[in-house]
Amino acid sequence: MTEALWTELEKLDVLRERMGIGYEEARAALNFAQGDVVKALDDLEKARAGESQGFDFVDQGQGLWNSVKATMSTISHSTISLKRHDNTIVSLSAPLGLALAYTIWRKPGLRLLALAGAVGAAVNNFELEVATKDESMYEDDAFNFSTDKEY
Repeated sequence: MTEALWTELEKLDVLRERMGIGYEEARAALNFAQGDVVKALDDLEKARAGESQGFDFVDQGQGLWNSVKATMSTISHSTISLKRHDNTIVSLSAPLGLALAYTIWRKPGLRLLALAGAVGAAVNNFELEVATKDESMYEDDAFNFSTDKEY
């Protein structure tokens, strides 16, 4: 049977029979291998043998968690400023600005007032600026001047 004629269920059955795994694990392996049964079998064999090939769900979860933490860190180091002609009218931290916007949006009366204020601000050339403080550390040797050698 050619690859094009296989249904997903048939692919799952092959993986389950050959590897002795459940549908959920077979489906995850097949998705990870982008539908290639042979690659999925190879990945599962490597996982069973203890070789690392990027199939570890714990590592994927940790990567997702690290991404969420980085995003939250970026948001917490950001500010939202209302400016007109390069003069700052008001500046708030991004979490406080988001909380304030959420609170205003939840109240119908304030929502209408906020929309009218936004239109008025746009007409009068006010700008909304979001700035992020770069808190990243450079670990690249190109930026580590203490390791530079004198010639």
